[in-house]
Amino acid sequence: MEQEQIVERIRTSATNTDKLIIRLDTLINRIDTAKSNDNAELIEYYERQFAEVSVEFLDGVETILDDWYALRGEERPPAQDEHITPEMLDSIHNTVVSIVQGLPVDFNAPIPAPATEPGISESETPETYPDSVPSHKLDVTG
Repeated sequence: MEQEQIVERIRTSATNTDKLIIRLDTLINRIDTAKSNDNAELIEYYERQFAEVSVEFLDGVETILDDWYALRGEERPPAQDEHITPEMLDSIHNTVVSIVQGLPVDFNAPIPAPATEPGISESETPETYPDSVPSHKLDVTG
């Protein structure tokens, strides 16, 4: 897939994902209203819709992640091996925002190494970024 196609796919996915966030918020409000009215049928109906929209949202996020790796010319690691650091999240977010806003993006810009944790000296941290594994992971597989 050419870079321009990937960029367009990210733009479309980001736009759709924003719309899904609005739908999820609306459904949360409807679920809360149904609960306050003690309407079990509506609660069940809106919760089913919420689950369906959540799956669509996660699919959009997965597509954006796949495409972000593709733009960088990297193969996305399997979910069990993928460690998304806060620095990577910042890079992904900045890339998507730049694409949506039509700004130039350096797809090969290096991702900063994870910041050292407070109380840990530089000598106690891993020296190479790829070998470092953060103490927290983002599970984007649901």
